[in-house]
Amino acid sequence: MNSTSYFSRSFRTVLVSALGICFLVSASHATQATGAKTTFAQTLVESTHAHHPETTEIGIAARSSRGCETIASTDRGDIGEKCEKDDLTPMKTGNPFVEKEKDGFDVSLPLHDAQGKMVGTVGIEFKSEPGQTESSVLAQAKTIAAEMETHIPSKAKLYERAE
Repeated sequence: MNSTSYFSRSFRTVLVSALGICFLVSASHATQATGAKTTFAQTLVESTHAHHPETTEIGIAARSSRGCETIASTDRGDIGEKCEKDDLTPMKTGNPFVEKEKDGFDVSLPLHDAQGKMVGTVGIEFKSEPGQTESSVLAQAKTIAAEMETHIPSKAKLYERAE
């Protein structure tokens, strides 16, 4: 093995690791700057939103002893709001809810933990793009939700304070 290819592979490994750490740290710092309590769910929606500029907003809704409500959102004003039809439909049916709006699409999907157990819903808003269809936006939303699910070990984790 020549030293150039070894250096190149090593550099890529370090770079990818550093970018992953920066991804989580930047989301954590952004939420800490507001002075609000930051949960794992909040860090997850903010870091996901940072990696998906095609989205305008991401939120997580879940049922708890207080009922169904938004527990994390890139629009912090939504946190604590009671669930609406677009949140409840995926929880009840297991199917996505897609709504075309004047400025894009709003997609709500069931959200699962890494073992496949439903923990709530994820709502993802997309800005309007030329050629967008309901099916193309739904496919994008499913990809984003699947990425998020790999980071959720359990529903309880969503509520834990972020480090």
